[in-house]
Amino acid sequence: MRSVLLNRIVVVFLLAGFLASKAEDQNETIPFQDVGPWVLIAYPPKLERITENIPYTINLTLTYSGNEELPEYVTSEALLVVKVFTTNDLTAVLNREELVFTLEDVNEGNNKSLEVTGQVIGYVDLNFVLDILPNNNSAAADTIAVLSDYEVTVVRASDTMDNIFTVIMIIMAVLNTINMGCALDMAIVKQNILRPVGPIVGFLSQFTFMPLFAFGVALLMIDDPLMGFGLLVIGVCPGGIASNFWTLLLDGDVNLSITMTFISSIAAMGMMPLWLWLLSGYFLPEGSSVQVPFLDMAISLILLTFPLGIGLLIRRFKLSLAEFLTVKIIKPFSFCFIIFIFGLGFYSMSHIFILLDWTLVTAGLAVSLAGFVFGAFFAWITRLGRPQIVAVSLETAMQNANIAFVLLKTTLPTPYSDIAALPAIAQIVMTTSILFVCFGIIMAYRCCKKCSKKEEKTNIKDEEETAKALMLKDYTDGTNGTYRNSKKIETPPPNYYGGEIPPEFSWARQPSLIVPSSPTLDPRIIA
Repeated sequence: MRSVLLNRIVVVFLLAGFLASKAEDQNETIPFQDVGPWVLIAYPPKLERITENIPYTINLTLTYSGNEELPEYVTSEALLVVKVFTTNDLTAVLNREELVFTLEDVNEGNNKSLEVTGQVIGYVDLNFVLDILPNNNSAAADTIAVLSDYEVTVVRASDTMDNIFTVIMIIMAVLNTINMGCALDMAIVKQNILRPVGPIVGFLSQFTFMPLFAFGVALLMIDDPLMGFGLLVIGVCPGGIASNFWTLLLDGDVNLSITMTFISSIAAMGMMPLWLWLLSGYFLPEGSSVQVPFLDMAISLILLTFPLGIGLLIRRFKLSLAEFLTVKIIKPFSFCFIIFIFGLGFYSMSHIFILLDWTLVTAGLAVSLAGFVFGAFFAWITRLGRPQIVAVSLETAMQNANIAFVLLKTTLPTPYSDIAALPAIAQIVMTTSILFVCFGIIMAYRCCKKCSKKEEKTNIKDEEETAKALMLKDYTDGTNGTYRNSKKIETPPPNYYGGEIPPEFSWARQPSLIVPSSPTLDPRIIA
């Protein structure tokens, strides 16, 4: 008897768990209508992919389905006030916060309309609560939840700006990569491959430290699993050509930077699926599949190698043109490219910047700083030089954001992919801001150093002119020398030039004028 009872209890628990899981699945697709006599019916059942800045209407009907009679306080004078609450005030706005029904509306099935206007891409849940007022001036006699988790998703009105931004970015990146190919020294690249200390350090920093650190920051600082997944994706991506441009501007080892970018782009085809298979389950529902964009990764690799090949051909057959591009064009063009991409990207993404809160900004800053610091430290302990340290640090901290965005687009539907990209956008903004600050400090230091050298050169020239004037000074009380204009000019003895200096010429003991064990020209001859 006990065994039969125990079996029944187990069956009940299993059935309850199955029903609960089915209810969760249903909650993801349709709004949850609270069980009770009062039910609010919405049409359409949910608002999917509404366009920004266009109002959409929800028709709401309040019904009473209870078997019992209405409470005594629900009379013809009673007001049935349905209040609307949103989980996100930024994504969408409502034309009203409450709808008033009467008992006649309930009996006849009259509906009320609610307008929803999307402001920025994202998703928001609407929750409806019924307050029953016995009359117009009375307090609520009862408060009942009548409809919960009504989902609204908002998408962008147009992707034209994104497409223009992408085309311009690709064209400028290809042109500047050709410039970098003109400056590429294949002998140094070959040396980096044969003695791969730098590439190994960059590989370990990029595909070991960055994924684990991004994963830890996502778990500790970001509550939304979609955003946590976005930060993980940017952490497992390979380096991009932006790191090559910044390495050039910050006087790093460009040959090592390009070598590491090429190696990481190939290695990412195996490392990205590995890390996402291991860690994406902490953020995505069970059974979700992550679509790694192998085609886009291959295209990124082509966009790196093909322009570099063109630059190498120019270097081989048109050396004068290669020297011109390397000396005069490459650095100004790289700086203009970065400024343009940052400015246009900021404008293109400005509509979702309002969704960046301090948590996302802090998480992006933490990942950026950790990449810079760990890459530089790892390169330093392996005894690499300063240019190589700069290259490894930049390659570790800067990822190929295009691959991250494509992966999110192919894995998650819009607008969830855009929301998941917010931490990646925050990380890119923080990384670029740090680099601009470093570049500004370096340029200020160079200007100060240049001014200091110019002033020092001016002082040396003044000292030389003063010494020359003193050596040509007229003397009237000497015994040897020649006369000019009735004045006797004191002339140093012949052993002065390159030899000993008499006491009367001790003031002329300067390294810039007297070189030990070497002949020194008579300053008067120079004059």
